[in-house]
Amino acid sequence: MRITTGTVVSGKVVFDDSTIADGTDVFVLTRDADEAPRLSPEELAELEAGLAEADRGEMISGDDLFKLLRRHG
Repeated sequence: MRITTGTVVSGKVVFDDSTIADGTDVFVLTRDADEAPRLSPEELAELEAGLAEADRGEMISGDDLFKLLRRHG
């Protein structure tokens, strides 16, 4: 799994990373253009802890994540 950015053009997401293959399942999270993301100190600590886990390889595969999301969707 990886994170990339993109822009909606004519109703389709055009990714900045051109290596994403056609047919790839993606999860899209949007924010208002004028809204800067704001995290509480607790949320920031949780995010940093998650990034550290990923750096250590302590994560699930993207396929497993999508399976979990479908079950709870």
